[in-house]
Amino acid sequence: MQRDKDGVKAQRRSIRILTGVILVILLLAFSSVFYKQNHKFAYADYLDKEVITFEGEKILLREFGYYVFEVESFTQKQALKYHPSDPLDYWNTHFSAGMNSRFVSEMARQTAVDTCLGDLVYAAMAGEEGFSLDEEKVRDAKKEASDWYDRLSKDQRETLGISKEIVTKVVLRRHLAEEYAYEYSGKADLTGYSGDVTQLLSGGGEYFKDKLQSRYDVKLNEELIEELSFGRITVNK
Repeated sequence: MQRDKDGVKAQRRSIRILTGVILVILLLAFSSVFYKQNHKFAYADYLDKEVITFEGEKILLREFGYYVFEVESFTQKQALKYHPSDPLDYWNTHFSAGMNSRFVSEMARQTAVDTCLGDLVYAAMAGEEGFSLDEEKVRDAKKEASDWYDRLSKDQRETLGISKEIVTKVVLRRHLAEEYAYEYSGKADLTGYSGDVTQLLSGGGEYFKDKLQSRYDVKLNEELIEELSFGRITVNK
């Protein structure tokens, strides 16, 4: 009889412990959801935080804003074709592709990061080899930068915290990177790699990451990058 009583007590104790564990898990889950719902990322507060550090050079959010706008404006055009009255429906579309399943907004964010990395790596390689733009191409790049900046609305300039000087710096780097990447594509040894050559050599491409980006000290501010809600920064605000 005593054994039965001890067994019942032990069973009750186990149930209390299990119930307590479940309550703790529920509380933690509720706290996480509550935090996410009430945590609003203020883009303007992070303009002078680095998104990428490349060989010690910090690419601040206000500079990365060039890539934010480029990717958002392009994707928004597709979103408006997909759902003119509710473009966010497109941004929130989820593409299932196994381990690579992502929302359009996440794909856009990754594209911006990869494009920036491509510019940084190829421009650095160009510098190492003494490759530069001629005067005419420099003038063209500066004109493009000026036109690009002038197309921004006042609100977009304020949101991105970007200046014409920053845009000029990025566009010059982009032109240099593109010119050098084209030259490099003719001598790249792609042995062991398959697929589209352009994709392999572009930022984020398999060859690019293995053979080119790996040469440099690159650090990504993943925490900040994850906070960037593409589709809601310069569009759909």
